[in-house]
Amino acid sequence: MPRAAAFGLAGMAGLGVFCGCVVILALPLSEHAAVGPLAWTGYVLAIDAAVFAARGRSLLRSRPDAFLWLAMLSVFLWLPFEWYNERLAGWYRSGLPPDLSRYVLLGWSFACIWPVLFETADLLLALWFKRGGDDIAARRPGLSLSCSVAAAGAVLLLAPLAVPRLDLGEHLLPLVSAGFLLLLEPWNAAGGRASLWLDARSREYSRLLALAGAGLLCGLWLDALNHFSRAKWHSLWNLTSTGTFFELPWLAYAALPLLGWQGFAMYEFAAGVLHLPRCELGALGDDAV
Repeated sequence: MPRAAAFGLAGMAGLGVFCGCVVILALPLSEHAAVGPLAWTGYVLAIDAAVFAARGRSLLRSRPDAFLWLAMLSVFLWLPFEWYNERLAGWYRSGLPPDLSRYVLLGWSFACIWPVLFETADLLLALWFKRGGDDIAARRPGLSLSCSVAAAGAVLLLAPLAVPRLDLGEHLLPLVSAGFLLLLEPWNAAGGRASLWLDARSREYSRLLALAGAGLLCGLWLDALNHFSRAKWHSLWNLTSTGTFFELPWLAYAALPLLGWQGFAMYEFAAGVLHLPRCELGALGDDAV
């Protein structure tokens, strides 16, 4: 596709940082625990530069204020999953320093989650799943249907808490992602915020596909980088007999599209309720917010 702008020094620096971290992890070196979050920071800079080069507009360069809020919200939006993990025992971490820097590194890692997902989805939108500019108008779902979907989401969020912390517990973690998606999408649709449900009702699937692809790609990158890292998380899913890529079993990848969809729904709801400037995926014009 035609290039709208140069890749730029920031993109080259980000790509260099990411590739350098990958090389460090691949070599038998005793790397610092910050290599993982640093790799994702470089990834964000490189992907944002690629989107800007392809479209002339990107999440970070066009709306740095909204992107800063995206990174800050990312920390707090991930905390519910940490809480559910404490209850269901889906993973545990090793290799992190025992002092206060442990929480600095965790916060840095959490701040990268939503930017990584959104930047990857934005790149997919720029290259393949192109949006047509303005959202196609769709009739909002009725109140009864919206309440039913939201209630189903609430049930999925509560169901894992009713299960004893046994071998079954960790398999219920994908229900949390589905629960947040179903609970918040009706609120986003009713509140006039960007909504994947409205996208589907208007037969505009580009954002759905891009977010699903971002969930898969980021999950694969995360699994690979984590496998070679000293400071890492370990999956407790006992599905390894089905085969694994690195740490995650094959079946876990089926749930990764939910990560992209749920992340979008949670961000739109939080940013809308707090009246924050928003990063819009696939934005083309200078007036997009």
